[in-house]
Amino acid sequence: MILPFIILILVLSLLVGFLSYFAGRQAVISVADRMLLETVERVGLAVDRHVFGAAAVLETAFPTGLTAAADIEQDLTAMRSRFWIATSLHLDPNNYVYYGNRAGQFVGLYRHSMTDGELRVKNWPATFRSAYRFSSIDGELSAPKNEETNFDPRQRPWYAAAKDAGHDVWSSIYINFWEKDLVATRARRVPGKDGKFQGVVATDVSLTALSDFMKNLHVSQHGIAFIIEPDGNLIASSESDIVAIDQDGEVGRLNAADSRSRFLRDTYGTLQQRLAAVENSGAVERTFTFDDGDGEPVYAAYSWIRDDAGLSWITVVAVPRSDFMGTLDNNARWTVVIAGVAIIIALLTGLSIVHWVVRDVRRLSRAATRIGKGQMNVKLRIERRDEIGQLARNFMEMQTELSTDKLTGVTSRAALLRYLDAAIQSTRKSPDGEFEVFTLLFLDLNRFKAINDKLGHQYGDQTLIEVGQRLRQAVRENDIVARYGGDEFVIVCWGVATTAFADRLRTKLDDLLRPPLDCLAGVPEAAGMTVGTSIGVAFYPADGRDAETLIKLADQGMYEHKATGRRAGDR
Repeated sequence: MILPFIILILVLSLLVGFLSYFAGRQAVISVADRMLLETVERVGLAVDRHVFGAAAVLETAFPTGLTAAADIEQDLTAMRSRFWIATSLHLDPNNYVYYGNRAGQFVGLYRHSMTDGELRVKNWPATFRSAYRFSSIDGELSAPKNEETNFDPRQRPWYAAAKDAGHDVWSSIYINFWEKDLVATRARRVPGKDGKFQGVVATDVSLTALSDFMKNLHVSQHGIAFIIEPDGNLIASSESDIVAIDQDGEVGRLNAADSRSRFLRDTYGTLQQRLAAVENSGAVERTFTFDDGDGEPVYAAYSWIRDDAGLSWITVVAVPRSDFMGTLDNNARWTVVIAGVAIIIALLTGLSIVHWVVRDVRRLSRAATRIGKGQMNVKLRIERRDEIGQLARNFMEMQTELSTDKLTGVTSRAALLRYLDAAIQSTRKSPDGEFEVFTLLFLDLNRFKAINDKLGHQYGDQTLIEVGQRLRQAVRENDIVARYGGDEFVIVCWGVATTAFADRLRTKLDDLLRPPLDCLAGVPEAAGMTVGTSIGVAFYPADGRDAETLIKLADQGMYEHKATGRRAGDR
């Protein structure tokens, strides 16, 4: 009688342990998929900042329709001023803009800092390029420093790429002439006064800067993140080098298949198979799993980075199963040991786990599912000090970090887009959904640049923080206040989409932002400084049925509002 009863207790204990482990495994896998996708999106946004910055730099350096003189000496002063402004837009990383013409002349401006620049000039093909250090946009030039090798812009990859192109193009990746750094260059053809080709303006994206970002991106204890071209050549990596040096000391591109990291090679090999399968089947799933060289399961995700100038890169994140499941695996082993050593204790522990562990793990799984569907303000209160509690705390910290703008504390751009997409998808599935209609407002601060330029970035940051707090006061708890970028904010008000409501909210926002800023109180140079806002509005679904269309329409409305304000004298 005793033996069967002991066996029954042992089986029940093991069963409880298995159920706990299985429930925890499902929750962790759900969290893992979400974390991988969020990390890929985060990398994509960082790279997009480099790409978007390059386009803005070119447009500022040589606006569309602007022509160039045959001799750069005729335009040198004007180009120096435009290039200084262009490199001020995205100093990190787009701090270098340059121009070479068909006569072999060259002018470039490299920014070492906000106040320190270097003008690089080559007057004629037979002369060497010279560099002049200076401070401020019109600062006096230092004595020149001449190169020891003759530089001909017409022989550089960026010049050849854009010479015959009718739009912005990205060059192939190459080693730049001055800093000896691997770069990708966005370039644009520039016409002369006669409308014919005169030269090429270009700006670099440093692969070293991208790799530094990747290496500082903590994926997990053993996880990796990398960016590749479609042919497998590495752009950036969190773990390995992106260049290969041969026996003669020559630097060349490194393909992911030849990386010294076996984990990276395995991930890339599986990705190739995945991309081929996706192309054949037309699937859109961006996550996949595989076993590495040691037979350990690996979770991975990828995303494409493309633009209108021909850029085509792939970001990849991969994390071993042990990084997610190590704690749960240890718990399962300890459950078996305890069940074998003390059957009665194992029985009590098993019953407790059913009530205590599984409940919280299921709450964690449900929270992950709700967040995955784009719901905001998901609360998860699990007051535990064990591994499940730590997992819950890490999960909520990760969600907060990925959904919050680090400077202002309001919703981040990536989270805003995710919430909008989820709300729209939910509405399409259920016509009576929670977000059947909503109002989207796009705000751009007036006079913010004056504060930033006169008082510095410290007070500019404090201004953005206070503005975010004031905007949060103007809306309901479940509405979204997001920082879209720079001094641009987006507000989403759920469940209402009328012009009268938008007008009232506009007036309320104007009244909130009109008073002097508390963060500038007591600053003598800030006397009389205030911020206003230009606002554009779009309604879902009347004005659009996707986030991109709504934001674009509201952005256009904001510019119209700003233009009206300028005509009225509000600059």
